[in-house]
Amino acid sequence: MKKFLLVCLSTLAFTAYTEECAPKNIILFIGDGMGLSQVTAGKIEKGTLEMERCPVTGLVTTWSASSFVTDSAAAATALSTGVKTRNGMLGESPDGNPLKNVTEYAEEMGKSTGVAVSCSLTHATPAGFIVHVPSRKMNPEIAAQIAASGIDVLFGGGLDYFKPCLPELQKKMPVVFSTEEFRNLGTPTNAAAILYPVHPPWSTDRELSLKELTQKAIQILSQDKDGFFLMVEGSQIDWAGHQNDATNLINEVVDFDTAVGAGLDFAEKNGQTLVIVTADHETGGFAVLDGSLQDHNITKTGFCSDHHSATMVPLFAYGPGSSVFSGIHDNTDVGKTMIQFIRASE
Repeated sequence: MKKFLLVCLSTLAFTAYTEECAPKNIILFIGDGMGLSQVTAGKIEKGTLEMERCPVTGLVTTWSASSFVTDSAAAATALSTGVKTRNGMLGESPDGNPLKNVTEYAEEMGKSTGVAVSCSLTHATPAGFIVHVPSRKMNPEIAAQIAASGIDVLFGGGLDYFKPCLPELQKKMPVVFSTEEFRNLGTPTNAAAILYPVHPPWSTDRELSLKELTQKAIQILSQDKDGFFLMVEGSQIDWAGHQNDATNLINEVVDFDTAVGAGLDFAEKNGQTLVIVTADHETGGFAVLDGSLQDHNITKTGFCSDHHSATMVPLFAYGPGSSVFSGIHDNTDVGKTMIQFIRASE
């Protein structure tokens, strides 16, 4: 017990946790580009967000080792390893050394692992939880490292990049390529769904919602008696921010939030699952300027940029160990804490 408490106390000033400190499962939801105003817009649109079911809230700083304004690669590395790196780098320190990520720690502990995203699986955020490369632009190398990794669930796009390594991936797990095949997948112990040549369309045009991908990922991973780690990304909130497209931004936040609800539904029933909802950075300097709460309608928005900003992003948490996330933290604290939880769950 002393060793257990020391592990817990070593990050984010843990208080006197006992068994609650180490959840069996962790589900990390990342709304790419989702700042406070994006969450506000989602709440106006829906009335009540699934995120509001989380009793713990906090804020997260996001700068990288090389820039006041992070990119998704450096942010994903910070969230997955607890170490800051330079913009553009994935799973490597600023001087190019590989950094062990939470997915690898979970696999080392015998847990199942997965990612489910609304972008190419080689894109910065999902890749940041699996690979180690000096540049996020190395899509063929990223795909090859993902195929060679120990990950159990891969749901997203990027088929064009995976074609050379499909035979290797198919030796490890069932691989499906269409909505129909996905819905007929059942619950194997591992699986890949690579559903688009590169990226999916906007959420309003996708046949499979992020919620459906999340539910299937949980069904598969939760079969592991040792527990699991799952990262789910609402990838295209960011892209709408870059395009200053408020309509698709709000739609993507809603799609993401619905997936969060699926994770919380499982966590409530399971009782051993920590759910964390946060963002890698904010995009667009987005603001909600007018609308109707009664009609759930936003009539005026604004953007101050077509790029990322350095503003803090929200964090919501539910389940065992969640109370440690209250307050203001750095993105590296999220990674360090998840890794400590994984290591303490033996």
